[in-house]
Amino acid sequence: MSLIPDAVPETAIDYDDVLRRGGANCGDEDFALCKCPHCGTIYLIDYEADTLYLDPENLASRVGVSGLTCQGCGGALPEKTPWIGQDAPEAMQINWNDLASSPWRWVTHRTRTGHVKPPAPNPDAPSESN
Repeated sequence: MSLIPDAVPETAIDYDDVLRRGGANCGDEDFALCKCPHCGTIYLIDYEADTLYLDPENLASRVGVSGLTCQGCGGALPEKTPWIGQDAPEAMQINWNDLASSPWRWVTHRTRTGHVKPPAPNPDAPSESN
């Protein structure tokens, strides 16, 4: 597998803002973003502590990653599949437009300040005049 085009890299996450909002775990946080492969609900994950943050407005709302179901659709999140990085299924990876339209948009400077470009038009797509 590989990263989707325009994937949000882990390095874009504003650790200072996450920690300021109460996201500290064990002192060695490693944050990334993932989403439900069924409905696209976005989550912040601390993969160092195997913790999933459920609510972008309340980072105290968090759970361990084992045996989880999505809060958005109730679908089971995979247990034996990576949720982040290039080995994650494309359906669990997040692009900039996904993030910009989610309540987690504050987690990166780029999406917090509105510096996300709309997707490029597909030259192979039929035009509306056809």
